[in-house]
Amino acid sequence: MELGMPGDLDIDFDIDFDDSVDRRTRQYVREVVAGLGLLGDSSFVETQPRAAAYVALDGRLPEFPDHDVALLWNELTGWSVAVEDRLGDLVELVRQGGNPRPAPAAVVSWADGLLRPDVTVDNRDFAAFVPSPRGAILS
Repeated sequence: MELGMPGDLDIDFDIDFDDSVDRRTRQYVREVVAGLGLLGDSSFVETQPRAAAYVALDGRLPEFPDHDVALLWNELTGWSVAVEDRLGDLVELVRQGGNPRPAPAAVVSWADGLLRPDVTVDNRDFAAFVPSPRGAILS
């Protein structure tokens, strides 16, 4: 077998390297993060296989004062608010609804409204995701 010179590779340089969708998705999430007054150091964007984002929020929900809160987004279902259960798993509490990619200002307003102390997020199923402390289990 004869090895050719480095320039002898059969490479198709017409491959489409268009990353405009990735850039637009990252910019969209950056605008939401900035609108919330966050730095983005606790957020994550992925674009494959589907665009999605995780944004850790400052503050707590009044019903879940001991649980971290995050905004979740994916290109199909839009934005939701989730809390971490005692095992660190995210439990979705409420969806924004409507357009899966609303204007960043609409996302910011919605998220800020949920973090107000007088707002209640009703998710009766949440208790099923939060294991009881070992000491509280009765035999």
